[in-house]
Amino acid sequence: MFSSQSSPQSRRAYSRLAVLLASVAGVVNAMGFVALGSHASHMSGNMAMLGEFMAQGRWDTALLPAQLMALFVAGAFCATGLLDASRHRTRGRHVAALLLEVLVLGGVGVGMASMPGTRAPVLLWGIAFAMGLQNALVTRVSGAVVRTTHVTGLLTDIGIQLVQMLAWVRDGIRGEGAMGLWSRVRDLPSAVQFERTRLHLGLALAFLGGSTLGPYLFLRHGAVTLALPCAVLGALAALDVRLTVKPSPPPPDGPGR
Repeated sequence: MFSSQSSPQSRRAYSRLAVLLASVAGVVNAMGFVALGSHASHMSGNMAMLGEFMAQGRWDTALLPAQLMALFVAGAFCATGLLDASRHRTRGRHVAALLLEVLVLGGVGVGMASMPGTRAPVLLWGIAFAMGLQNALVTRVSGAVVRTTHVTGLLTDIGIQLVQMLAWVRDGIRGEGAMGLWSRVRDLPSAVQFERTRLHLGLALAFLGGSTLGPYLFLRHGAVTLALPCAVLGALAALDVRLTVKPSPPPPDGPGR
């Protein structure tokens, strides 16, 4: 894995990895909804449902969204602990977290395959845990630049960055006319100022692609569809073992960000 502070080559590789993980999240989240009836990584929705059910006095129904939020937090907790424990390593720093996600998703797949048509809450718990784990993993690796399991922040950032892009193109027109406009539009795909914009667009499209592919494959092939995100995560773990990175410094004392 790569941090957002790395060289341009490393950042490009890190961006590709983030896009792959966003597609994994799209597959898992959308497939989980089709198979189990809930978006296990949609914490805003689960929080809203919890409040709605509590307001109506439906305490038994409120239990599931509360459980999903707790398991999402537990996944983030485990990922952060695993990353902190391996920060001194120069290879395979993220392998434990990636393989734990593979193990959890594989268990969910086995459960779904052995109980066709089930909507057992424990399977949603597994998905929520895996998504919390992945979100914390990518958040730490990217320096809080990227989230891969939800797109609300991504779409907000894209809206903000599109205005910045238009202003950048507009500034090129001033004093240079049509040639300035052409120069800015031509340079947009490679302009370093908009590296993050391109990444966020790629993440949103990857999540959408995964959200389309996951249900499509599940409706045709069933629970074995989860083998696809597991294979991607396993490949990333294998790649991480081969990469050499500098050990991370110990976390600073006192409250963090």
